[in-house]
Amino acid sequence: MSTLDATLVVLLAGDETALRPWRRRGYNVLPRAEAEEAVPGTVAFACALPGCCDLASAGARWWAKKRKKNPNFQTEVVDALKETEAALIATGAPYLLLTPAAPVLKRLWKAPKLKISPHEYGGYLPPAAAHPRYSEAIPNQDAYQKRTYVYSGNGLVLPQRKPVPPVWVSMTSKKTGKTKNVAPMFAKRRYRGAQRAAPLGFMEGVAQCNARTLAGGV
Repeated sequence: MSTLDATLVVLLAGDETALRPWRRRGYNVLPRAEAEEAVPGTVAFACALPGCCDLASAGARWWAKKRKKNPNFQTEVVDALKETEAALIATGAPYLLLTPAAPVLKRLWKAPKLKISPHEYGGYLPPAAAHPRYSEAIPNQDAYQKRTYVYSGNGLVLPQRKPVPPVWVSMTSKKTGKTKNVAPMFAKRRYRGAQRAAPLGFMEGVAQCNARTLAGGV
């Protein structure tokens, strides 16, 4: 069976919201626990969107304390990423692994195939479409800037960019008094969940390039 006949997509880590474009086209999503039971050739796409807060520069201020507690805390995260990519490759399907744009990954592992920001693919989303989970924090069309690394393989076709202008919010530091522009989800502590959201415009572009509409899809 070729991937043209496949009807499953596999999610090894992250939020299933990212795979809505595949569900809409009639594919069934398998979580990691069920992925190993998938028959070879039945998986059309595999992806993982793991959190990597121990690698992203936003968490650098806590690294010294974490390193004192566990000198290998970052290499352990990278080892887990390597295992995840190996599991993605093992599905035999085109795969995608997204991580925060952490320069330390290049040193401890490898450079990404691509570096993206959600707003660069916002044109794949309808202008009036609000984010299904974080509409207060994420502007329509993923119109925000957040650097992300893309690792992919097994023949995955990556979409062309369709950028929209990013939205900014001004923040003033209580410590320094300086004002800077940030993406909306970084403006409030309660938006932490939105900071880990998948770039839905990019994911729609990936589906458009790699999926087909199955019976029952729309």
